[in-house]
Amino acid sequence: MGLKKQFSFLFLIALAGIYGLSACNGCNTNKQDNKEDTVAVNTNKYRDTVKLWTEQRMIQWTGWLDSSMHQKFTFDSLEIADADTLPAEISSIMPAKQFNDFNPYFIYSPDSSQVIDLLSYGNFLRKNKKGQIVLESGEPDTEVAIINVQTKKRERILFTGPSTLIKEAIWVDNQTVLIGGAMYDENNVLVPVLWKYSVPHHILESWQ
Repeated sequence: MGLKKQFSFLFLIALAGIYGLSACNGCNTNKQDNKEDTVAVNTNKYRDTVKLWTEQRMIQWTGWLDSSMHQKFTFDSLEIADADTLPAEISSIMPAKQFNDFNPYFIYSPDSSQVIDLLSYGNFLRKNKKGQIVLESGEPDTEVAIINVQTKKRERILFTGPSTLIKEAIWVDNQTVLIGGAMYDENNVLVPVLWKYSVPHHILESWQ
């Protein structure tokens, strides 16, 4: 092979290599773009799902916000502020009598295997003059727990101080809980807060 032909052959190989690297970089860029697009789509779908649950199911909470804030509340004002994996621990075993006494205040899951307990912590029941059982508040703090109906195992999922108000809790399904409330910030302004809890994964999200 002549020197000129050999040089031309090597030049073509180098050119092909450069083209291949450029094409490969283009593939990587496209893959990264596609991955980011997928994440964005999934995030938007998830947000739309939580928004739908809130607008269709959290009527008491959203109505209270409208009244308390003197303006129409919209879910679009909320963003995920935090997400924590809670320790899978049992805070207590509720005595059967206490469970039966507070039973009218529990919120049952669709399959009735679990309940949301918003009131038993720091509150007590007594009979009034008419012989009716009434609930009286005690502690300024609030604890939200989930109780297994059969075993009475009670798991704390949320604990708040007196600056936070809990107004509603619902079961979306047997595995998902929504809790609606609000907290006062340093300027004493009421800030809406929505918590979403995944029972099997022990993940608590807060939206503000």
